[in-house]
Amino acid sequence: MAAVFLLPPPAAAQEEGYEFRLSNISLELLGGYARVRPDDFNEAATYEQAYLRYYYVTRFDYYRSLYGDNYRVTSDPADAARFNLITGSSIYGARLRYQLSSTLGLSFGVQYLSRTQASNVAMNVDVVDASRSGSGAGAALSFQYQNPAFLLAVSAWSPQLAAHFGWDIGRVLRLEVLIAGGPLYVECRTVSERRLASADPEGFRTETVTAVEMKGEAKGLCGELGGRAGLRLAKFLTLFAEAGFTFRSADEVKGPGSSRTAVSDSDGGDESVTASWSGKWGFFRQRITSDWGQFQEYQLQNQNVAIYFGSGFKKFTIDLSGFQLKAGLGFRI
Repeated sequence: MAAVFLLPPPAAAQEEGYEFRLSNISLELLGGYARVRPDDFNEAATYEQAYLRYYYVTRFDYYRSLYGDNYRVTSDPADAARFNLITGSSIYGARLRYQLSSTLGLSFGVQYLSRTQASNVAMNVDVVDASRSGSGAGAALSFQYQNPAFLLAVSAWSPQLAAHFGWDIGRVLRLEVLIAGGPLYVECRTVSERRLASADPEGFRTETVTAVEMKGEAKGLCGELGGRAGLRLAKFLTLFAEAGFTFRSADEVKGPGSSRTAVSDSDGGDESVTASWSGKWGFFRQRITSDWGQFQEYQLQNQNVAIYFGSGFKKFTIDLSGFQLKAGLGFRI
């Protein structure tokens, strides 16, 4: 029994004699930047970009090539109307760490990332169509597209268990390799508010507003492999920097959706329709054939996707994997 009481705590016993000593228990706070590019989620912006080009660039290029000088088009530069994609995110976290020995530590922590990417895209096209006028002066038409509230928003958090393998370099520097993993919880949201307006030579104006919002939640897996350098600033304080790659992926995204369509014209006509639903996120391949060509793009939606896979639908996965850089402080408890 006496021998038991004379033994020091495990970490202290094994670290005796090391210049760079880690406390048995420490709290770490960290933050940084994650390079993520969720391609499936960004497809919502890619689809809207393709829609804009099909109806407001390809369409008028076709008629201009068909009628030549009888069809004059003035429009905004197509490259100036761009929908923003999610390409990165801030990341925050905290860990409670226990040092088993001079080379091995275990920790439990939580990491959280969040990114909201907004776009305000507009395009105007003015046409002088001489084929509509017997005098040859040309009939004036105008077309406007605007999506002032397009939004992609995603957040994810993950509780993680991690193993830290480390070596002391000199008196105050320590290098480590960390391996971590745990479950992943994701929330995502898309908003589109497409406003289309047109005016004919007689001044008759029509405007259509189509607003669609989708929300989704999913569970997945998270795994991290990285390296770390720590600098001891004081007996109770350590400054560290980490770099590595984190795998974050979740499918089976489900949630509610809603839409509102309103049509009005200069004669006082006004009509509005609303709808709501809930379902699994997926892609529907939309096919449209017009005089100026075909439109074939996958549209992100969550209406009846589950029962139509194999008939123009494909699976949706939210992938937030990527390299990340983090820095933080460790406090001895």
